[in-house]
Amino acid sequence: MLLEAARSRFGRLGYERTTLRDIAGDAGVNAALIKRYFESKEGLFKAALAAAPQFLDQAGGAVGDRTALLHALTLQLTAGSGSAPGDHPALMLLRSSGNDQVDALRTKALDDLAWRILHAAGGERPNEGDSRILEAQLVVALGVGVSVLRSTVALQPLSDATADELGPPLRQILDVLLPPSAP
Repeated sequence: MLLEAARSRFGRLGYERTTLRDIAGDAGVNAALIKRYFESKEGLFKAALAAAPQFLDQAGGAVGDRTALLHALTLQLTAGSGSAPGDHPALMLLRSSGNDQVDALRTKALDDLAWRILHAAGGERPNEGDSRILEAQLVVALGVGVSVLRSTVALQPLSDATADELGPPLRQILDVLLPPSAP
């Protein structure tokens, strides 16, 4: 409950405008409890980031399991459907904090996501400058954009699209950006 309240506040207001007192109020706990377990707002942010739904857990980490990757991505893109506007887990990764350490955590989380997508799409870890990481980052950007539009703008029909409806066009995009390896 506490980490959900933190993720929601950080996602809606960003790191700088979020206070421990507000998070404690949302979770129904004392702010001193947060300091005891997380030491600081930065510590709570790290924990909330780590506890956010893992984007590719459903893919199981299997190299080349494109069906599992597609399933995981469509589930993530439809996460938070029916939640309060602006409460998608991906939004926590978008707002600049004004804190270099926190911003580095956000960047690392997005970079790790691109590597995990590339791995699940069947790619080996590329060398520095390999265009495949850019292509995987484009998939991340697409996912973040879809998440933002679904949770803040309510653009139709995108906002109400189900995982089954998002799957076919997302597969086409994945096949273009990260084509399957030749047998």
